[in-house]
Parts: sequence; structure tokens; C-alpha cells
Amino acid sequence: MKKYFTTSLLLFFLVSANSQECIDESLINPDAICPTIFQPVCGCDGLTYGNACAAQNYGGLTSWTDGECTGSGDCVDVSDVDFGPCDMFMGYAWTGNMCTGISGCGYVVGEIDYSSSFYQNIEDCNSNCGDVLTGCINQWQIEQGFVVDCLPSLATVCGCDGVNYTNACEAFFYGGAVTYSLGPCSDSSCQVIPDYIDFGKCAMPLGIALTESGCIMKSGCSYIGQNGYDYGALFFSSMEACSVYCENVASNCIDPTQIDPNVVCIAIFDPVCGCNDITYSNSCVATNYGGVTSWTPGECGNAVHSLTLTDVNLFPNPVHSLLNIVFNSYTPVSITVRNVSGQMMLSKRYNGNRAVVDVSAWSQGIYIVEIATESGNAIHKLIMVE
Repeated sequence: MKKYFTTSLLLFFLVSANSQECIDESLINPDAICPTIFQPVCGCDGLTYGNACAAQNYGGLTSWTDGECTGSGDCVDVSDVDFGPCDMFMGYAWTGNMCTGISGCGYVVGEIDYSSSFYQNIEDCNSNCGDVLTGCINQWQIEQGFVVDCLPSLATVCGCDGVNYTNACEAFFYGGAVTYSLGPCSDSSCQVIPDYIDFGKCAMPLGIALTESGCIMKSGCSYIGQNGYDYGALFFSSMEACSVYCENVASNCIDPTQIDPNVVCIAIFDPVCGCNDITYSNSCVATNYGGVTSWTPGECGNAVHSLTLTDVNLFPNPVHSLLNIVFNSYTPVSITVRNVSGQMMLSKRYNGNRAVVDVSAWSQGIYIVEIATESGNAIHKLIMVE
């Protein structure tokens, strides 16, 4: 099959050659028609070509040996090579600045066999080609941020650099933080994997990951995100291990899809203990306001009780700009607000008897406000209007 190489691909062969003697630019003739017979030769650049004609005219090689190349390859940059739309996991290869898992339809592209540039595991790839990117701040993310417009939502996160960011989008794209924790730095300790991280299109299960939405199963090609950072240390072997890692992060005990703040629960005290060890005034409140998936009758044994309506007051409700939360002598107080989809909008710790929250940037709709103190917890429905 006739193969036309672009100028960038021709430059790739010139730059990546082991020596100037291996590549002779004058030999490159992309208009040459080479036979489709597969008689592989191993070029002096460490790549396998379909035949000698392809090696000379498409690669500009000055020398080669009969047969396919063997060994670990020379860390050829395959970032510009299209291996096809298939989801078959091919292995790990070098993409210019990191090793990553790659899927495709096959190793032969344009009569060039890239199989010798792939590795069975990422450790071998890294040891031969270079380590993954390290450090808290990733310049690649900041470069991507030039074309990303982060919405002005108020959901403070603490970057791994110890800086408070208005929301996760700004932390990831504007600050370049590879990971962050929910809430301001003074209250944060649980590092999460940003929702913006893509681990590849492979269907291989990686494990349970802690995200803004809670503990979820993630799949991909490796623990290396598209930003080149290794998130392997932030994966868990089970949902239970993930859920106990940080008590402020949702786990499989909470199902956001069953939260229905439109339900009117009767004001009767028939306490149940949720699977998150919080006592709710009754099962209706636990299910529709708390989103807990299971509970047991009676109060929890940890002496965490539901606060009564006289203990805490939210106003105005509905609200369109500033929300006042007044509580009766319970300090400190942790306030968490989620939308009906379970997305965290606010997670902050207050000291005193009153908190004022600016919600003017939030979308119109219904939100669930969770208030936690040393003496009890309360869940309220908040209506946001324009």
C-alpha cells in the first residue's frame, strides 16, 4: 500500500535517528510505490519496516538487516502515530515526555512495524525511556488552561501546593495542581484524583479512586494520566478502603441519585442510624435528604444526633445571593452543600454562631445543606432562585 508521509513525520525520522549516518534525507521519496509484500527488515534506527523499499524511500535509511527488529526498541516517540480506532490494548510506549498505555488495531502503520517500541509493563518502559513526570505543578495543565474557561463556581479546593483555589477547574488548569483536596487548606487532608484526568480508553479495571464525586471504580490503560503524572498511589483495592480514607468524602454508602429534596418528610422523630454513622430523625430524611443506602433503627452508638430545627436556621430560603446560617452555640461547625446530582458545591469549617455564604454564582435549583457539629448533625433543603 502506498504511504504518504507528512513533513512532520519526515522530520520525526530525521530527528529521532541514532546518528546522521543512519538517515540520508536525499533518499526519502514519499512518492515511491513500494510493493506490499511483507519482507521485514530492521532499520539502523531500530524500527521494523515492511521491506527494504519502505526502509529506504519512506525512512531514508542507509542500512538495515533482514528480519524484524528485536529487543526493547529505542524509545521512539509514537505520539503522532495513529494505530487505528480499535480498543485493543497494545502495551506501553514512549510519547515524547512520558510512557503511557496505548490502544489501537495493530503495530504496523504505513508499512512500519512499531512493535519493538512497545513494552509489556510501564515499569520497563520507564526504566528504558524515562520516568513519569513528578512534582505537584504540571506545566502541561497550565498550557491547556489557556483555552479552558472555568465557570465561576464557588467550591473551594486546596491544591497540593497548599494554595486555596476557587474551584477544582481553576486548581487544575490555572494552577497546574495535579491533585487537590476538597475544601480550604485549613480543613483539607484528603487528596483526590481530579475529574479531568483521563487514564486512556482501555477497559482494564484500575481500582477504586477517590474523586470529587466520591469513591468510584475507574478503568484505563495505566495509572498514568494524560498529564503524565502517576496516580497509582491514590487508588484503593476496595470500596471500603476508599470510604474510610476520608470521612468527609462520599462513599458507596451515599447514593446521590436517590436524593430527592422535593419529598416532604414528616416531622416525626423516629431515629435511624445511617451507614455513614449519622443519626437521622427518620428513614425518610435519611433516604431523600441524606441519600444513605442503608440504615438501622435507633440512634447511632457514636452519640452523633440530628440537630433540631431550633438548633440551626437557614435564611432566606429561597435564596439568590447571600445565605445566612445561624446555629445555637455549636462551634466549630462544618458545612457541606451538594446539588441534587451529588456534586459538592461547598465544604467549609466555621467558628462562631453564624456563617454567611455567597451563593450568587450557583445555578438555579435545589441543594442539600449538611451541617455537622460535635453535638449533632442537620440536613436542610435549600432552594436557589435567580
